[in-house]
Amino acid sequence: MKKITLVSIVAATLLLVGCSGKKEEQKHEAVAQHTEHNKEIKKAEPVQQTQKSEPVKQQVQAPVKKEEPKQANSISAKDLFGKCASCHGTDGKRKALGKSGIIAGMSKDEVLKKLKEYKSGTLNKYGMGPLMKAQVAGLSDKELEALAEYIASMK
Repeated sequence: MKKITLVSIVAATLLLVGCSGKKEEQKHEAVAQHTEHNKEIKKAEPVQQTQKSEPVKQQVQAPVKKEEPKQANSISAKDLFGKCASCHGTDGKRKALGKSGIIAGMSKDEVLKKLKEYKSGTLNKYGMGPLMKAQVAGLSDKELEALAEYIASMK
């Protein structure tokens, strides 16, 4: 009985050693295949690099927009008011940041005067001078006038 047990243990050990050897061989074979694959890829890279060329430049004319004739003081004042609407509301009836007066209903001259004073930095009503100066700094006199007219039209 001891001999059978001993023979069984030896047979099992040989089987395990034999099977584990195959796994090692398979690992080495997989590594070799992977290495060969990488070598093939590296050989192919120079071919891809030689195919680089200058991009072809084509001149394409942009489509010409036909603009409708604008009225004298209509320099997209509604678009200009988009900046203002974020604080004053789309109808101009909101106190900007809870501080300023309501701008809807002001006359064109009054609005224009205030916008120009904010732009020059001479008006700082409700502590909003620096903020307002930044908002109107890039606007031309024509744009300020159009904006003032648009705001004055709000009732």
